[in-house]
Amino acid sequence: MLKLTGKLRKLGKWHKHPFKNLLMMGFMMWMAGNTVHLFSIGITFSALWQPIGALQGVGKVFEPYKDSKVDLLVPKLVFIALNLGGLALGIWKLNTLGLLPTHASDWVSSLPPAKEVEYSRGGFPLL
Repeated sequence: MLKLTGKLRKLGKWHKHPFKNLLMMGFMMWMAGNTVHLFSIGITFSALWQPIGALQGVGKVFEPYKDSKVDLLVPKLVFIALNLGGLALGIWKLNTLGLLPTHASDWVSSLPPAKEVEYSRGGFPLL
């Protein structure tokens, strides 16, 4: 019973581990800014690659905790959901950088580019 309790305690820490990565990646993406440069692209692709790698290795992550007395369904689902959240954060960052093809003009060169939603112009003269 003591061994089972220890496994459950370790499992409780491990399946929520992607939440820490999610917070760290969100902070790093915020620090990278919204302009396209080497650092922001590197952080964004890292934010995409880490959840993909974690989702590919779900079986290996939970292998040490496999036991007939331990139900792994809920921890696996939490682990997968948190990693999908990290993947969504990376895709959102790609969109804010303007690197996702979201308009028809991104695919067909003969179409005019989409209108910009935001713009800036000079201020008012102060007399």
